[in-house]
Amino acid sequence: MSITTWRNRRNLREYQDEAEVERINRAWIAACEGAALVRTVDTVTGPTVIAPKIAHVVLGPPTVLTVKLQPGMVAADVTTLGRRLAPHLGCYGIRVVPRGIGDWVEVTLLGSDPLAVTVPLAEPVVSVQESLCLGLGENGQPVTLNLADAAHLIVQGSTGAGKSIGCYSLLGQLAAAPDVQVTGSDVSGLLLGPWARRPDHGGRHALGTGDPAAHPALLEELVAAMDKAITGIRPGRDSVNLDEHPVTVVVVEELPGLLRWLDAADKTLAKRARTALARLLAEGRKAGFRVLLVTQRADAAIVGAYERSQASHRLSFRVDTADGLKMLHPDIDMDTAAEHSSAGPGIALLSAPGASLTRLRAPHMTYADYVRTVEQQA
Repeated sequence: MSITTWRNRRNLREYQDEAEVERINRAWIAACEGAALVRTVDTVTGPTVIAPKIAHVVLGPPTVLTVKLQPGMVAADVTTLGRRLAPHLGCYGIRVVPRGIGDWVEVTLLGSDPLAVTVPLAEPVVSVQESLCLGLGENGQPVTLNLADAAHLIVQGSTGAGKSIGCYSLLGQLAAAPDVQVTGSDVSGLLLGPWARRPDHGGRHALGTGDPAAHPALLEELVAAMDKAITGIRPGRDSVNLDEHPVTVVVVEELPGLLRWLDAADKTLAKRARTALARLLAEGRKAGFRVLLVTQRADAAIVGAYERSQASHRLSFRVDTADGLKMLHPDIDMDTAAEHSSAGPGIALLSAPGASLTRLRAPHMTYADYVRTVEQQA
């Protein structure tokens, strides 16, 4: 290739790159104006609309924009409007990462759904003080849950949405932790069955439909253990010392089905179960108890506002309606809710303290892998 040809090609690439950067700038401004991600300033000639300014572009793939936000804006504002901005930028979605003190963000244009890949299994933890991996977020980083700091967790999802697989992964990570006890109520007997077969868990489980009274009885037994732990809290502390006290994870699988079944068998059984469960949710954290509620949909008639308020973490796999999502994620915008109504198996939304709504994909763990992990770690 001659020097002249090389220079011509280089000049052509530079021209094409400049044209692409200019296109992105125009698309960014138009998208921000359309999504109302702008600041309006009154001037002598009338209101002036100012969008966040692109200061630097790295052409990809993936293309990365360094953006200076307008006063009063934060990174979460861009993230929230990402699904409106992305189509006008010619991409599937955007990933927003804060940069600097707070008025700069890095915006990555995503050509495809970052959650379309299978997430590998997380290794079991050896202590409750270690964080559990709920899945990978859209930024490619693990989304974690630390039972030592968290309160309770509600997981909802329609049949086939990946709810069970997510629970397999979560509980499977606890299989090697000696300072964790897993127990609870499971009408199907599938989720807690492997734990009931472990000799180190003493058979403290209510499984199957053979004895309806066993389910409220177990929950009441756990309440009594909780009360005993609370009375033993040392002076000057407001909770048990988890270095000395094991965490008890109380799993209630398919709560609506359990309550309907108990109501049909004997309404007093359902009332006892509801009362005990409310006590565990309200006071369990200080005693080292963590409740995992699993349901197809967290309807208000089943999981009331008070019970939902006790859950620090709320995880939603695909559900059939936006109303179902709003039960656990009241601040969700309609665009996100509409998109999640058709999410693939294993993709979930997480609400957690101090964090904006997070989209993640849970590790794919088969039931056979789950059983083997739990039973082999006994």
